[in-house]
Amino acid sequence: MNYEVELDGHTALIDVSSHPDGGWWVSIDGGDKEHWTGRQLGAAEWLLQAPSAQHRVGVHVDGDRVAVQLSGQGLIGTVVDPRDKALAAASGGAEGVVSTPMPGLVVRIPVEVGQEVTEGQVLVVVEAMKMENEYKSPVTGTVAQVHVAAGASVDAGATLITVEPA
Repeated sequence: MNYEVELDGHTALIDVSSHPDGGWWVSIDGGDKEHWTGRQLGAAEWLLQAPSAQHRVGVHVDGDRVAVQLSGQGLIGTVVDPRDKALAAASGGAEGVVSTPMPGLVVRIPVEVGQEVTEGQVLVVVEAMKMENEYKSPVTGTVAQVHVAAGASVDAGATLITVEPA
């Protein structure tokens, strides 16, 4: 599994997979995989030790929050949900272009050209991987163009709606 974790002002990419002898293969920021040992304390809590470290690492995950105890220092961070990140990136920011990072089926479009919308308002819903994804307006403004129709299939990267900023 790949995780993106924001911890103490640093974003780390962490790749974790099971090791055949127990423990986990762990790679941080694309580095070499190391065999980490330890034990799982609960559904989302571990006590780990990296082979290159003289200390243990305690990790507790609660939803999108992660708490790490490292050498007596407590750090609080966030586990970035890749789906949420992709949907946020699909909003074109100040330019008002909303596109989809994944292929899917347009389920509904609750706005029309000329309609005033506010930042964060749902513009279009696309079903992808059996989940409905709401694409929201990145700006307050007017719907300038609807590039898709309900029931249409869309490819990854397709522009869905353009909002003219107010």
